[in-house]
Amino acid sequence: MPVQLMLVYITVCLALTIWLCLRWKRRKLYAAAATMDGPPCLPFLGHAYLIFGKRTGVFDRYAPKYKSPIAIWMGPKLIVAFKDNPDYFQTVMNSPHLLNKMDQYNFFRAENGLLTAPENVWKTERKLLNRSFSPLMLSSFVDKFNEKDFTLVENLRKFVGKGEVNVQIYIAKCTIDALFGKFCLDKRWRKNLSITCLSTGNAFGKDLNTQGHDGADEYLRCLDTFLSLVFKRVLHVERYLEGIYRLTTDYQIETNCVNIIRNMSLDLMKEVKENSKDSRSVTEQEAAYEGKPALNFADSLSKLAKHNPSLTEDHIKDHIDTMIMAGHDTTATTISNMLLMLAMHPEVQELVYQEVMCVCPDSSSPVTTEEANSLVYTEMVCKETMRLFPVAPVIGRKCVADVKLDDKHTIPAGCCVALGIYQIHRDPSIWGLEADKFNPDHFLPERVAERHPYAYLPFSGGPRNCIGIRYAWLSMKIMIAHLVRNYRFKTSLKMEDLVLKFAIVLRITNGCLLTIEDR
Repeated sequence: MPVQLMLVYITVCLALTIWLCLRWKRRKLYAAAATMDGPPCLPFLGHAYLIFGKRTGVFDRYAPKYKSPIAIWMGPKLIVAFKDNPDYFQTVMNSPHLLNKMDQYNFFRAENGLLTAPENVWKTERKLLNRSFSPLMLSSFVDKFNEKDFTLVENLRKFVGKGEVNVQIYIAKCTIDALFGKFCLDKRWRKNLSITCLSTGNAFGKDLNTQGHDGADEYLRCLDTFLSLVFKRVLHVERYLEGIYRLTTDYQIETNCVNIIRNMSLDLMKEVKENSKDSRSVTEQEAAYEGKPALNFADSLSKLAKHNPSLTEDHIKDHIDTMIMAGHDTTATTISNMLLMLAMHPEVQELVYQEVMCVCPDSSSPVTTEEANSLVYTEMVCKETMRLFPVAPVIGRKCVADVKLDDKHTIPAGCCVALGIYQIHRDPSIWGLEADKFNPDHFLPERVAERHPYAYLPFSGGPRNCIGIRYAWLSMKIMIAHLVRNYRFKTSLKMEDLVLKFAIVLRITNGCLLTIEDR
C-alpha cells in the first residue's frame, strides 16, 4: 500500500510539474488572454467543451456577448477572435506577422494553393498569378461570360410560369463553364504563333459545357459535402490528428469526394505540364499581337512550372483545386443569394432592371465590359448581398510574432487569429440599428466615404486578399444583367424565413427558391 501511494504521489507531482512548466513556457499567451473578453473556460479543455456535439463554433454562437478581442482556448491552443472594431481588422490583415493561415486550412487538402500556402510560397507565386486577373486578361473573359449566360437564360426558360424552383445548380453550372471557357483564336493569329489553338478564354481555357448535361451534378454535390466535412473536422479537436481522423467514416466519405473533385483538376494539370514543356510557348511580345491578353491562369501555371523546377506536381494540383473551388462556388453562391434578395425586394429588383435597360437594353446582345462598369446600382445591390451573406464568414491566421493592437491588448506570438467577417458586416455600431436588413443604400458613395475601409471585407483585406476580386465583380454583374432583362423573379421566402449554415462557405439552406416570369 505505501508503494502504491508513493506511485500516486509521484504521478501527481510529475503531472503538476509538467503543467507548471507548460504554464511558464506559455505565460505570454495566458497574460495576453487575461486582458481579453470571452466565455469562462475549463482547465485543459478550455472552450472546447462548448462545441462538443454542436454544429457551429464557439465564435458563431458567443460572439454577440463579448467585445473584441475575444480569447478562445481550444485545449492548449489560443485563438484571438475579432468581430467588431475595424481598426483591429486593419491591423491584423496588414501585419507582416499574420500572413500565414491557421493550420486548420490544411484540411482543404490543397496545402500549396494560394488560399492555404505558407507565406514564402504565397508571396512568390501570387506575383506571377496576379497577371491572370489583370484588366487586360479580364477583358478577354467577357465573351465567354456572355456566351455561358445566354445558355443559362435559355435553360431557365423552361421554368417560366411553373412555380418555384431552386436555381442554385443552374447558376453553379454556369459559373463553372465560365471559369473553364475556351476561346480558340482565329486562323491568322494561330498561324503567326505556329500553334494549333491557343486558349485565351477564361481562367483555364477549357470548355466543359456542364450546362448541356448532368455530368457536373456529382461534382457539385461532392464539393458541398467536402466543405461540410472540412468544417465538421474544424469543430472536432480530437480529429485534428490525421491518424485519428483516418479512422472515421467521415474520412472515407471525404476521400471519395476529393477523388471526384480532382478528376477535373488532374486533366488540367496534365495540360499544364505539357504546356510547360513547349519551347514555343507564347511570350509577352507575341501575346500583345492584335491586343490579345498575355496569360490566363493555366498559362501562368505553365510558365511558373517551366521556370521554377521546385514547383512540383502537388503545387500545380493545389493551385488548380483552389481556383476551381474558390473561383466558381463563391461566385455562384453570391449570385444565387443576390437573385433571392431581388425576389424578396421587388422595388430593388425594379431599380436594377431600369438601370440594366438604360445601359444594355437589347437582351439579344452581349454585355460589354464598359456596360458592366456602368451598372453602379447593380453593384451596390451585389455588395449589400455580400455584406449580409459573406461567402467566407470567418477567416483565420497564425501569429508568428507579437502584434500590438493598442495600449491594452497584444496578439501574442504562437496563437491563432479568427476574424468574424459575418459579425462585422452586421455590427449595428457600423451599419446602424437595422444592420440585419437588406438596404443597397449602404453603398451610396457618401456612405462608403464615411465608413472605415475595413468594415466591409467580402474578399478579405490587406496583402493576402482574394486574387479574383475583379473577376468576381465583372462576372456577377454581367450575369445579373442577362437575367433581369429577360426575367422577373419572385419568391415566397421572407428574410425571417432564411436559415443560415455557418461553415467554410456561408449557405442559405432554404436554397434559391424563385418563381420565374418573362419580362
